[in-house]
Amino acid sequence: MVKRILIFFLVIFIASACDKDKDEPCVPPAFAKNILGTWLGSLESSPKHTDELSFLEDGTFTESGGMLFGKQNEPIMTWTAEKDSLKISGKFKNNTNAVYAFSALTNACDSIVLDVEGIDKIFLKRK
Repeated sequence: MVKRILIFFLVIFIASACDKDKDEPCVPPAFAKNILGTWLGSLESSPKHTDELSFLEDGTFTESGGMLFGKQNEPIMTWTAEKDSLKISGKFKNNTNAVYAFSALTNACDSIVLDVEGIDKIFLKRK
């Protein structure tokens, strides 16, 4: 009998310990910290077109398909974040420079939505 009671309490303890992990909501870090890493991006206007984007701590940025800066660029592009906005800077192959700014509409743990000048949205999902 004592053995059954101990097993019963052990099962309750394990079940309640597992439930606590699921209940804790994820609180995203500030935008500048959250954007670090590799993301899979898609435009609201063409969700089937995806691009892999990487934001490194040293301020460099890469993208596989040109979603944020375009395909006619030099290999080194940089990024900065201020509050909830992202700025991408780079140089085109014709030797001109450009800076693009995107406001963050949402900043969640594993997803970010960027505004493209009120015309479109970029959905980023952590890879």
